[in-house]
Amino acid sequence: MSALVEALDPNQRKVALSLLGPVRVLAGAGSGKTRALTHRIAYGVETGVYAPEKVLALSFTTKAAGEMRARLGALGVDDVACRTFHSAAMKQLMFFWPDVIGGNFPRVRTGKATLLTQAAEQLKLPTGTDVLRAMAAEIEWRKVRLITPEAYEAALQTRPLPSSINVDKAMALIARYEKLKDERRELDFEDVLVSTLGLLESEAWVRERVHEQFRFFVVDEYQDVSPVQRALLDAWRGSRSDLCVVGDPNQTIYTFAGASADHLLRFDSEFPNATTVTLDRNYRSTPEVVQLANSIVPDSPLELVSLEESGPAPAIAHASTDADEARLVAQRIRAQVESGVRPENIAILYRINSQSLVIETALSDAGVPFRVRGSRFFEEQTVRETMLILRGTAASDPAQTARDAIGMILREHFGWSSKPPSNATERHSWNLLAAISDIASAMPASATVTDISEELRRRSELDVEPAVNAVTLSTVHAAKGLEWESVFIVGLSEGLFPLSFATDDAAIAEERRLFYVAVTRAQRLVHLSWAERGTSSQGTRIRSRFIPSALAATDTRIADGASST
Repeated sequence: MSALVEALDPNQRKVALSLLGPVRVLAGAGSGKTRALTHRIAYGVETGVYAPEKVLALSFTTKAAGEMRARLGALGVDDVACRTFHSAAMKQLMFFWPDVIGGNFPRVRTGKATLLTQAAEQLKLPTGTDVLRAMAAEIEWRKVRLITPEAYEAALQTRPLPSSINVDKAMALIARYEKLKDERRELDFEDVLVSTLGLLESEAWVRERVHEQFRFFVVDEYQDVSPVQRALLDAWRGSRSDLCVVGDPNQTIYTFAGASADHLLRFDSEFPNATTVTLDRNYRSTPEVVQLANSIVPDSPLELVSLEESGPAPAIAHASTDADEARLVAQRIRAQVESGVRPENIAILYRINSQSLVIETALSDAGVPFRVRGSRFFEEQTVRETMLILRGTAASDPAQTARDAIGMILREHFGWSSKPPSNATERHSWNLLAAISDIASAMPASATVTDISEELRRRSELDVEPAVNAVTLSTVHAAKGLEWESVFIVGLSEGLFPLSFATDDAAIAEERRLFYVAVTRAQRLVHLSWAERGTSSQGTRIRSRFIPSALAATDTRIADGASST
């Protein structure tokens, strides 16, 4: 048997050996799905079943696509197209545009706020943040669901809108946004998917070219596929059935963006001859963490089994206010760091971004370094300045070593030293520079300034961020796909988690799955917490319904201002 197959566990092996026909993989959190997928592709290439350039492997983030590409490269497979739906569509749209549409390819907008503001000002409509966010969400909602403008007007009658704008004004604003965009020959993010689908559906020769290019398809996170992505996949695939989809119905957390687990759950109805393999062995978390996760979704078709050693029981505590809760968490994290846990192995997860500020303050007061996920590493001003200086140094002195160049830049331009500052705010910039220094140190001694400049550029393009030794603060949505040794989940009260606007069964079920995702980010320790009231609010809260009764029975209240260690 091939070493590629022997290296897998029994269920992963079934995935690798199922090379042809429709295949569905129900993959639980931490079950090694990426390993199974990459070994499957590599084994297909090794046996001659796959020509690597005929395989299209689709992921939902640039980082995930980059990881799959890197893992395949380590297995000796370099020519597989590992892309996101958006990047695959963009590549095709740019290629066929001159022949089908003609002229230069349009500029693709990275956001909608600026153009929506201009459209609203022209129509003398409100330009508040609430209106702009709501209208941007509406544009995305319609396009990912492939709803025509005519049908959308009817659907808008029941859509939630800001109080300052009605249906007629919303329709006018969206129409003006589209008009301005067309006049400026621009596309937005969703237009790339919709336009590519339009080309494939209207031009037979385009379909034929794409069908010639790709023969085998792999789709990760299939539970997150939206209608437009599913339609694109069908157009790319045509009548071929060599499709492998991988997903976890318990991690369907993007229904607001058009995702539906039905694509995954009903796969065997759509493809009656499909092979289904379940990956339920969890290699990430302790039995205690896995038991908590399973209890959150008791009716799930996928129950995890931990293969890790036993660890500490999940902990829960609550405090009087949000500020007290934040201090409680900060002190317990500080105690962990002092006991030897590296800050980068700890995360604090919350439901919405606005919850982070009080936590940031508490961590700063406790002297704990932190980083808010969402502030992307390569978009940080300190990192951008460093990369700019490196490019200039590479142009003027290309033979200088990477280590000398980085040392000089960090010392002379930023006043950096190897000793971290005690101030948490200054520590953030220090951590960023330390990460760049670590990259230089890991390179061969002969590496030049040109080499490290190119390495940072490559990582930026692939969205491969270096490790920063700081506690991660993140929404649960942004934490999906990541893992830490210790995970602190805050704000676990009714109205916050689940959110107050989750009023029907479907919305509550989504919030429950989101809690499941939060818990399964932890390798060893899960700490849950909540507050009886907001920092400035007099209203009282109650503990979240999602916390299992057995764990809720251990809930302890920390006295105001207590050390909590």
